[in-house]
Amino acid sequence: MIKNTPRSFLEYRTLFIEESKQLIEILGNAITEIHQYGSSAVEGLPFIDEINIMPVVKHYRHVEKQMEAIEAQGFTCVEQSSDCIIHEKKSGGQSIQIRWVEQNDMKQVKSLLLFRDYLRQNVSAKEQYIHFLLKNKQQAKDEMEFQLKEIEYMLQLKKEAEEWQKRF
Repeated sequence: MIKNTPRSFLEYRTLFIEESKQLIEILGNAITEIHQYGSSAVEGLPFIDEINIMPVVKHYRHVEKQMEAIEAQGFTCVEQSSDCIIHEKKSGGQSIQIRWVEQNDMKQVKSLLLFRDYLRQNVSAKEQYIHFLLKNKQQAKDEMEFQLKEIEYMLQLKKEAEEWQKRF
């Protein structure tokens, strides 16, 4: 039997809120927005093992100044580039990922939230995605095949979501 959801949607939401509060305590008003995205942000999606948090900050220098305080919360900086800073920590058997984005890069923010919003609003697309995940999990020979098929599916889903977004 495949365990579809390691935690409830409410548990993921609570973890998101707790982590977000800690980030706000560290960076204060340097954070202009904070979002939960990814599978854990859509109720009912299976195989969630990661919480994705996207704080939008005025400038990356605010994050860079607080690296020590962020790392004191158990996070490790896994990527730092001109368009994002990513921190990650393992907690309670799952990964919590923070993707910092500057407020002048709203294109990236909208792109990351597109899947979440599309799957929250489109029940049929969400059900098809769940069916794909279950089928892929059962039929994939290994993790590599699972990931490749998921990437292919996500590219198609992105096209659908972009078409959906154009209507609004």
